[in-house]
Amino acid sequence: MKRITYVVRLYFSCETKDSAHIMNDLTRPHNRSGILIIMIIAAAMCMLLCSCDPVLSLNPKYSYTSFTLDLGQDVPDDIAEYVDMSGMSPEEAQFVRDNTAILYDGEPANDKSFSSAGDHTLTIMYRGHQYRKYDILLTDRVAPVFTDTTDLYAIQTIPLDESLIDTMFAAEDNSGEVKITIDKPDIDYNKAGKYTVTAVATDPSGNTAKAEANVIVQAPDYGIYGTYVFVSISQQHLTYFVDGTPVMDCPVVTGNTLAGHSTPRGTFRILYKGRNITLKGREDNGDEYESFVSYWMAFLGNSYGLHDATWRGNFGGNIYQGAGSHGCVNMPYASAAKLYGMISPGTPVLIY
Repeated sequence: MKRITYVVRLYFSCETKDSAHIMNDLTRPHNRSGILIIMIIAAAMCMLLCSCDPVLSLNPKYSYTSFTLDLGQDVPDDIAEYVDMSGMSPEEAQFVRDNTAILYDGEPANDKSFSSAGDHTLTIMYRGHQYRKYDILLTDRVAPVFTDTTDLYAIQTIPLDESLIDTMFAAEDNSGEVKITIDKPDIDYNKAGKYTVTAVATDPSGNTAKAEANVIVQAPDYGIYGTYVFVSISQQHLTYFVDGTPVMDCPVVTGNTLAGHSTPRGTFRILYKGRNITLKGREDNGDEYESFVSYWMAFLGNSYGLHDATWRGNFGGNIYQGAGSHGCVNMPYASAAKLYGMISPGTPVLIY
């Protein structure tokens, strides 16, 4: 400002003339450049006096150039967080916001969270130039959290699918990444008991968490936990359980004990099922027989299964002791149809 004033004064420090002479001199061709210079100087002074380009002053807590932060903290994207705008007019503050960009690892921060532990940068750009750059060390000290630990139930002599053990645990971490390692014990499926499975969840920073769940091998019995068919020979009754809850039941007729055609006892699985099957066999006297069934659910080879028996008028009671089946489990038609639609191959069948 002082230099501009000096120049203006220098121009008018010439010999004093009246106004007519001065105007006459200024309008001469060789003096017109002087008028142009004065106009340029005046415009520059006006721009300097009216500028909304304030000087930015850092907030004290951002006077350093490096920080250590925790994973998951938000990245402030308001310039007022970093500089002191308390003394600015609304116009100046708006000018600063309009001309500031905050970059996280070279990309606009947009109020996002830090995504991974390690070294990062935070850069403040003002009017297209770097105003401030920070080196940030992002640390993760939070261990993963197990969100699910599920016990599995097995029935004695029927091993679980090994892949099911991998589904016993679930975990989450603030990094969005977690690896679960499972220590699988030796499980003796021929012996009832509880077997502990241990899992360790690890995040990318090495933080760990531990959890336990159990594989419970159950002796076959009515009402144990799981999904299975239970046939009681003494009660001549069938019950279908889903996750330990009975969902259907019906009277049945099992193998003829007096004729030596007892239904096999033990733990089996549904091998396959089919519709509209003709069962063929031979009587004790050598005669062949054929029996058409609408719903066939085999549990031991091709000879033993659960099926409808429309030739019977009654089920349950003591029918099996003298007029029982050839070893299959005979069911009322409607019950066989219902069970057929509910079970799938692999379902355990307990006959005791």
